[in-house]
Amino acid sequence: MFTEKLTSLSVIKNKSRLLLIFNYLLIFSLIFYIIVSSFISKTKIVYVNNSELFDGFVMTTELKRVGEKEFITRKTALDNLYSKIQSQSISASQKEALMAEFIKGKEELQQFNQAFASNESAKIWSRIHSYTEDFCKENNYQLILGSENKTNVLYADEKLTVTKELLTYINKRYEGLK
Repeated sequence: MFTEKLTSLSVIKNKSRLLLIFNYLLIFSLIFYIIVSSFISKTKIVYVNNSELFDGFVMTTELKRVGEKEFITRKTALDNLYSKIQSQSISASQKEALMAEFIKGKEELQQFNQAFASNESAKIWSRIHSYTEDFCKENNYQLILGSENKTNVLYADEKLTVTKELLTYINKRYEGLK
């Protein structure tokens, strides 16, 4: 009976040792997995300066040039009309008709400016977003925050900005170089 107890105690000790070894291996494996996975799947979050990105985009410059050309054409026509209104050689009724035309032209110019700026900005941002998606995939970024002079971001380390890299990328894409 004493030998049976001794044998059963010895079996329990062996099982305890095996269980302890198994637990250590399990803990070690878990720690190893956490360390490896943190290095492999490190979240990459960066930010860009929206103003700098928008203003530096070649498409923005091109569309501004087109808009300015149209604006100058319309403004010149208004200026010519205003000069006619100021002329002493026209009658009061002609002056009144020209003044109505001038007011209408001025309102149309303001509407043109607002509509042009809004429509073109939407087109530009749409293009920037599509290029940025490709940029993220190529650089394994999971999130790019956009900020106007960091107003929406309380703090961002300057090392996290990719504004210049993204600007170079989108300009190359826009020009068909990438």
